[in-house]
Amino acid sequence: MRKFYSIFAMFAMIVAALSFTACSSDDDNNSNNNNNKNVTQDYDVLQINGVNYACYGYRCAVTFSSNWNLSNHSGEILLPCGKLSDAQKGEYDYDYMYTITLEGNQDLQKGSKLENFSSTFEYMGDWDTLDYESGSATIVEKENDSYITIRFDSFKFGNGSNFYTLNGTVQLDLDED
Repeated sequence: MRKFYSIFAMFAMIVAALSFTACSSDDDNNSNNNNNKNVTQDYDVLQINGVNYACYGYRCAVTFSSNWNLSNHSGEILLPCGKLSDAQKGEYDYDYMYTITLEGNQDLQKGSKLENFSSTFEYMGDWDTLDYESGSATIVEKENDSYITIRFDSFKFGNGSNFYTLNGTVQLDLDED
């Protein structure tokens, strides 16, 4: 009886698996259509020192979250980036990680300027801490504990011998505590 039950269970699993397959001709949308203009990119373009990079933020399936501590008004803006040419081919590699550390006396909100916070900049491969020098970074959109959109306009960090200048608009994951 036990052997009969095992054979019956295996047969039922095979029938169930075959029942859930679909033919390509009955799909609701054609994912192989390269002319589909409604495809949303899942990265933003961030220019760093004049070179365009893919910044993998809020719309990515896997990303790093920026964080903000509501009680002490501090946090980190994480900019996970990769080569733009790879992202355009559908290859998503996190080659570079940039971090902007912020401290202030107010919370991040729409219209906030990052240069009004005490801020430093780090590149994970370099490990130098750079200080804010010039330019602007403005929060243009913010959804509490979800995402933040920042517009960088010649936002420059340096330490005399090394510098990074950021340009572009990025939307990033944001965790608030």
